[in-house]
Amino acid sequence: MHVKMKDQVVVTTGKDAGTKGEVIAVDTAKNRVKVQRRNMIVKHQKPNPVTGAEGARVEMENWIHASNVALYSAELDGPTRTRKKFAGKGGELFDDEKSALASLGGEGKLRRVRVGVKTGELFDSVD
Repeated sequence: MHVKMKDQVVVTTGKDAGTKGEVIAVDTAKNRVKVQRRNMIVKHQKPNPVTGAEGARVEMENWIHASNVALYSAELDGPTRTRKKFAGKGGELFDDEKSALASLGGEGKLRRVRVGVKTGELFDSVD
């Protein structure tokens, strides 16, 4: 999936199109995300006389398909497409996995990072 928890995203379709927010939940099995204060729905809670809880209308975020959100780029001040690159030794970025593994020389773990296509902006840390 192209988005992760705590990413800043822009909703591209639906009633909240053009608004940005933070991803608060990810469902990788169904390829869906919840964005903070976006796609709000109202759930009705029944009163429970045993616990003493009163009935209420509870507002909560609903799921949005991951294809309907895009990562927010601060450089573009809007949505951006991303591609993956591999981080080699010293944080150097490679297009293919083979050359990144060769630069590591068998030590360390290969990391995949997200990079903005137009700007080259990194969305993941290269440690």
